[in-house]
Amino acid sequence: MKAPNIYTIHGAEPFLIELKRDEIIQDLKKKEYFLREIFFSNDSGFKLENLFKENETSLFSEKKIIDLRLSSSLTKDNSETFIDFCRHLSEDKSLIVSIINIERVTTKKWFKEISTISEVTEIKKIYPNQFKNWVVQQSKKNSLELDIETLNLIIEKTQGNFLAAIQEIKFLKTLNADEKTSISENSDFEIFNLSDSILSDDVDMSLKIFKNLQNKKTAEPIILWFLFREMERLILTKEDPSSYFPGPRTYSDNLRRKSSKLELSFIINLKRELAKLDRDFKMGRSDFWSTSEKILIKLCNPQFFSKNPV
Repeated sequence: MKAPNIYTIHGAEPFLIELKRDEIIQDLKKKEYFLREIFFSNDSGFKLENLFKENETSLFSEKKIIDLRLSSSLTKDNSETFIDFCRHLSEDKSLIVSIINIERVTTKKWFKEISTISEVTEIKKIYPNQFKNWVVQQSKKNSLELDIETLNLIIEKTQGNFLAAIQEIKFLKTLNADEKTSISENSDFEIFNLSDSILSDDVDMSLKIFKNLQNKKTAEPIILWFLFREMERLILTKEDPSSYFPGPRTYSDNLRRKSSKLELSFIINLKRELAKLDRDFKMGRSDFWSTSEKILIKLCNPQFFSKNPV
């Protein structure tokens, strides 16, 4: 008999397992499971005995999520005790078992037993030709309806990276309250072309795109987000040239070239200017477009604003 408060998740992609786990946690919070304790089986201090203490009775027990993340198989000795723990899990506890990187887990005896008493979700591998449909599904889960242009742009920029795609979806959700989400209407397709011109030190093209964004009344937070993202990536690439960011190969190459030319202190100072603009803009103390344009010019042509930019 399956218990209504035990969930087992397994599969080949850790990030997708994480997404499913978060989805279950959000549903449990709606049922007033506000407390959560996480147990990692790869932690040197992990002992199943500590987990079993969660079934001890208490006069002041509260609804609680037990978040167990298994990355190594249970032994024969402790698997029976673990299954017994699951069978006698108190009603005010919910157990989520996330199984990551355990080979042939479905053939394990303890897995077969827990499958009979829990709600099991297998996270199947998503192949490149399925990535687009996955992005559509995730958008719908986030109450977003993407137009075809926006969808294709996300696919192009994230290049099959699940985390990057989710970040883009959540960013668009934060910006949009409309039923239909469109980059061309809200963040403007051209903002994504700014990367190429900035990283190529093409100040004329950058200003042309920037002015067009201003004329189309692009939301200021989008400009801030974009500039902040590019500076963050320049800093990370400066510190570690092997850093990977989703996008075309030319983007990665240009990012490494640009970061190698700049002093780290210059990028950090420019990032501080952007943070000040963000603060002043929210308090109505600055001309947003004029100030952000100056920051853009500095990013394109640092040699005019720093004694030692390169």
